Amino acid sequence: MRYLTAQVHVFNITKSMIKQLVVIRHAQAESHHKDFERELSAFGIKQIESIVKKISIQAIKIDKVLYSAAKRTEQSAELLVSHLGQKILMEADDQLYLSSVSYLYDAIAITDSSTATLCLIGHNPGISEFVNSLIQTPIFKELEIANVFVINLNIDNWTEIYQNKTSNYFNIVPKI
Repeated sequence: MRYLTAQVHVFNITKSMIKQLVVIRHAQAESHHKDFERELSAFGIKQIESIVKKISIQAIKIDKVLYSAAKRTEQSAELLVSHLGQKILMEADDQLYLSSVSYLYDAIAITDSSTATLCLIGHNPGISEFVNSLIQTPIFKELEIANVFVINLNIDNWTEIYQNKTSNYFNIVPKI
């Protein structure tokens, strides 16, 4: 009788976890209201639909959306969540409207550690300055409307966001 032996390799898997941050500048808005009350234009709605398709292709599973309470970011968040068809926690933050980079870091840092993928929807100039500081290699002056940056972070907990442990990132641009 012949016996085959198999080698079994046991790998020591560390608890190291990657958090994913999806940063979106709101989609195009109408211009005939006060800034905070501006609603998405028909083109802006198409931009969100394009973003959703690209996020789905990349198999990104968003756990939570944190967004400015301005009307256009609220609508961007609602459309994103409804079109993705996933169960996603949503949270509006009044202070994200025209926020500073330091406030964006602070808002992310208080996110529950069970959230693996956080989506942040905001405004320029803060959102662009934040992405540039996080990736530590400024590659643009300002995010265009409906522009998306997906940033993978080598962190276990969102409180570590301040350490700037970016492993990689990529850009999603809507095509209409």
